[in-house]
Amino acid sequence: MRKIKLTLSKENSFEDYGLILFLIGIFFLPSSIIIGILFLFPSFILSSLSVNKSFYKDYWNYPFIIFGLLITLSAIFQNYLLTNNYSEIWDPKLSLIGLGNWLPLIWVFWAAQTYLNSNSKRKLFSLILVAGTFPVLITGFGQYFLNWTGPFTTLNGLIIWYQRPIENPGGLSGLFSNQNYAASWLNFVWPFCIALFLEKSNNLFKKTATLGFLISTGMAAFLTFSRNAWLGLFTSIPIVLGKKGVKFILPSITILILIITFSFSPIFQGELQNSIRNLLPGKILLEFSNEGYKELDITRIGIYKSALELIKENPFFGIGAGSFTEIFYSNTNFWKGHSHNLLLELSLSYGLPATIIFFIAITTLIYLSFKKIFFSKKIINISYIDKAFWTALFFFFISQLADVQYFDGKISLVTWILMAGLKNIILDKDFKTLSR
Repeated sequence: MRKIKLTLSKENSFEDYGLILFLIGIFFLPSSIIIGILFLFPSFILSSLSVNKSFYKDYWNYPFIIFGLLITLSAIFQNYLLTNNYSEIWDPKLSLIGLGNWLPLIWVFWAAQTYLNSNSKRKLFSLILVAGTFPVLITGFGQYFLNWTGPFTTLNGLIIWYQRPIENPGGLSGLFSNQNYAASWLNFVWPFCIALFLEKSNNLFKKTATLGFLISTGMAAFLTFSRNAWLGLFTSIPIVLGKKGVKFILPSITILILIITFSFSPIFQGELQNSIRNLLPGKILLEFSNEGYKELDITRIGIYKSALELIKENPFFGIGAGSFTEIFYSNTNFWKGHSHNLLLELSLSYGLPATIIFFIAITTLIYLSFKKIFFSKKIINISYIDKAFWTALFFFFISQLADVQYFDGKISLVTWILMAGLKNIILDKDFKTLSR
């Protein structure tokens, strides 16, 4: 395996300089997307100049190119050819602006592969991703336990962090706009924390540091009080650990299910149930009891039904990006930022054909990498880091079926970078020589 050069010298290639910029960008990304992009963008430029295969000759790009063409065509039709039935409440230019959530990231998927094309590079990426999450953890714990609200300034005003007070009900959000976005980021990082802790090392400092990040990331994810975060905490362990994880997690999940069932089922009403419920934090009670849903304006099923009805109006080209929020508010007087399902949101924005192509491409990537990582007979030892890549991406897309955090720039960037990592794992000819 080629030794990675991280020192600046005359012998460095475009790829070496690009890798340094890429890692710096990943480190700053969770703290400031602007600073992160300032380093990531030139790194992707250098990658594009140094890669041997043309963007248009890589067959893995074909479905995403078709997807990009379809959403661009939909945006053009919505702006210049189709009748806008919602012109009073929605501007079709939002569809053109919305292309920025997709088209540049298709390029990122291709350009980032250069920096993730070996197990050593993927491990380096995971180390930097976890280390860069440190400000999220510090500000999140400060927000939750010390009521930090900011603004906080660093680098002579280059970075300014704003944090909102935690409302009731609410959870830790740190540097993100709400706890669900923070939960998504921490769910990305959590599998890598597990993998890095499990990597063989005799270095006491490294072992202590990885244990510290493992505990603090898990605690922060729990304190977001996001059910997606809780599910991610439990499901990631057995996937990354394999059979060892199943032996550990099954008893834990069984005990947890029994506690929840006994605490909230009307069958067990009585003094003992009340005593157990009094031991649980109030925010957990809200997540699992009827009290947390009493003032709910509409259910997820109701939102999905509304989205499906809108998709029927123009299934081929969609209604337009950002249209659901305004139309739904106009029809129900309830404000919802999105349709709470990424596939529904994409269908609403740019139509079913583009969504189907995107869905097929993503599921193919996840399925083939799953076979390679977990079921390939040629594998001698499986890297925990590569398991973490698959786990982080798989759980993210599953979570997007019940909520949508994709449109946060930090989260969408990492999503496509993880996709690039999985594509490399699929094509990695030296995969069988990797060590745990």
